[in-house]
Amino acid sequence: MRLLLFTSLLCSSDVVAAVSIVSYEAQPKLYSCIFGEGVFNDIVSIILFNTVNSLQGSSFYWYTPFVILAQFLLLGVVSISVGLIFGLSLSLIFKHCRFLTVSPTIEVFMIFAFCYVSYFTSNMISLPNGLEMSGIISLLTCAIVSAHYTYYNISPQGKQACTLSFSFIGEMAEAAVYSYVGLALYSTIPTWWSWSFIFI
Repeated sequence: MRLLLFTSLLCSSDVVAAVSIVSYEAQPKLYSCIFGEGVFNDIVSIILFNTVNSLQGSSFYWYTPFVILAQFLLLGVVSISVGLIFGLSLSLIFKHCRFLTVSPTIEVFMIFAFCYVSYFTSNMISLPNGLEMSGIISLLTCAIVSAHYTYYNISPQGKQACTLSFSFIGEMAEAAVYSYVGLALYSTIPTWWSWSFIFI
């Protein structure tokens, strides 16, 4: 199941090559447009995969495309709503509870914890027909809302700590994913390949 979800992510148009060419410092708008388009494609792939996967055991009727569309919209709206709720709650907590902004460590932990809880809350929501909400979409929505609102309610040291911490986590996760894809692909390929053909 996880392999199919991972495959659906890789099948949507990947913008890693385009983003690696464009520098955020030189062209921030172009970088944001390309990155946003890639994220949007990934979200649509995840929602479509979850929607079609929930209808796996049912028969196809004339109204099945409308069921897929309704579930697609429901999954998107609920997952985004969960992310919005947690992101806005975090922003309000930092705005009104100023004692939480005395330590950058607490600020980074609170932001990480709220995004993590948003992910798990959305993953726990499922409908009787087997449709599960997407934690990845909730996490992304919570992170975007936190970047726009929570970021301005934390201390200057917290802003720097959050930027460094999440940049490090992102780079580490990206390297781990691409390393895993390379190793998994190598381990699943049959051993009947021709080394002479490869070198030629």
